[in-house]
Amino acid sequence: MIIKHWMDCPIFTYGRLREWRIFTRRQGDTPNAETGEVCFEINTYGRAAVIPGVTTEPATYLKEAYCLFTAGGQGQVLVGGKKVALREGSSFFIPPGVSHRFHNTGDTELVFIFCRRPSHPADPKTFLCRHWSEDRHKSDWGNPFQGHWHHVYKGPSASIGSGDIPPHKFSHPHNHPIIDEIWYVNKGQGWHWTRQEYHVQSPGYALWLDPSELHSLMNPTDENLEWIYCASTIGATRETAQRKPAKVPSSPAAIGAALGETFGALIEAYRHTGIGIHGVEVQIGDIENLINALKK
Repeated sequence: MIIKHWMDCPIFTYGRLREWRIFTRRQGDTPNAETGEVCFEINTYGRAAVIPGVTTEPATYLKEAYCLFTAGGQGQVLVGGKKVALREGSSFFIPPGVSHRFHNTGDTELVFIFCRRPSHPADPKTFLCRHWSEDRHKSDWGNPFQGHWHHVYKGPSASIGSGDIPPHKFSHPHNHPIIDEIWYVNKGQGWHWTRQEYHVQSPGYALWLDPSELHSLMNPTDENLEWIYCASTIGATRETAQRKPAKVPSSPAAIGAALGETFGALIEAYRHTGIGIHGVEVQIGDIENLINALKK
């Protein structure tokens, strides 16, 4: 994991928008914690702000999808001749080539957590904006999920959205092998655990996870922990358009083989952490026996 606070990152000011770039796409085979060049798929991830009463100059990203979450303040996004209201908790998607402006209608900074990444074939073709409290519907993009144990995902978008963990709860340890993912704490105090260590994560800190890392976000306090989650599928720009539907196993032996491969990868990730949880190895053996019985 690599953790950075937005105030320690380079700031760029253009078009009346201030932008702190926390993480960017890596330049080689290994991440660079010092420069923040760590991501596989995300080109730029950071925090942006517009001061009260200001409207930014028009901007267009010709080859990048622009995903944003409103972390504070209120305002408007001006796109396609429309003015769409924004408030804390609004996430929105701007396709490549679409001109847009931001207007701060409040008396505090209008703050965004954002990412810019290559466009995916599955992306929507038009501008979309949703508040996390609204019901999902067919215009939403990404794969919806409810979270891991006590960590509940609130956003309409799997690209960038929000969630929370109640006091004294944590998400079950897991990893996403093909996902570039970044966690940003917006409110509250948390611990982010990986392998045999954890890092305290307080507001303003963004944490990038290597896809192979088993991790869990924990809330050891008496207050709610609110986070903003950003993710992008590694290789989606290269593979999604060519991907054929997976062949579903039909025979018990084929099902057993598929389960064995998936379960084996999960166990490998667990053992990679170097920790030993009492009783787990016995349960692993029991499950492997059941899978092997299917193969016969």
